[in-house]
Amino acid sequence: MRVRFVGHATALLELGGIRVLTDPFLGSRLGPLERHGRIPDPDELQTDVVVISHGHADHFHLRSLEALQGRPVIVVPRGLGARLRQLRGPARDIVEMEAGGSTSIGGLTIRAVPARHWISPGAPRAQPIGFVLDAGPRIYFAGDTGRYPGMRDLAAGMDLALLPVWTWGPHLGPGHLGPRSAAEVVRDIGAAAVVPIHWGTLYPRHLHRVWRGPLREPGDRFAAHVGRLTPDVGVRVLRPGESATFEGGRPR
Repeated sequence: MRVRFVGHATALLELGGIRVLTDPFLGSRLGPLERHGRIPDPDELQTDVVVISHGHADHFHLRSLEALQGRPVIVVPRGLGARLRQLRGPARDIVEMEAGGSTSIGGLTIRAVPARHWISPGAPRAQPIGFVLDAGPRIYFAGDTGRYPGMRDLAAGMDLALLPVWTWGPHLGPGHLGPRSAAEVVRDIGAAAVVPIHWGTLYPRHLHRVWRGPLREPGDRFAAHVGRLTPDVGVRVLRPGESATFEGGRPR
């Protein structure tokens, strides 16, 4: 398995011969938020499948989807398909899913699992979900979620988990995992390896000049908590743009 942390909740996964892109946000700004780190180049993100966890604009960003090269299959929560059909360019293959459903694309099986997250006013009324991706190795992409009963059973025994460990601002709001609660999820689900996501990328404009901690620290804080709770788990903290390869559940 190879993982490139593009930034925020966007990661490019290489699973054998299949490439999966999660929640693509490729812009430099989103409302009052600015991107920290290199702006992604869509030409470097050739992918076969895109999975989208929910309808918030930092996860379901139509301009970023339009910028992707080729015609990847786009998998979304049920209710987002109509928005996708408005994309400019060639028609896309769209799969809508609800928690508990599954689909297969080539050698990849995708299972939708619940997520505990809120739907903001004006956002599409589509229930947030996470994904278990199985192409031999099994990867849990949580999307955006708080901790909830049953997570232990739904995502047990993963080879790799991509877990959100923060939000886009200085405070951790409801429906999100923080560094410690995400480490507790790692303990619960028994993942062999984990990469923290949803941190270090989007932050209110200029705030980093006076309050840098919530932008810079969540990944390392998460790794420290995992080290105390489950020291056998392989943790790899990637900054936006960095990559790692995993073999046998350990980062190489």
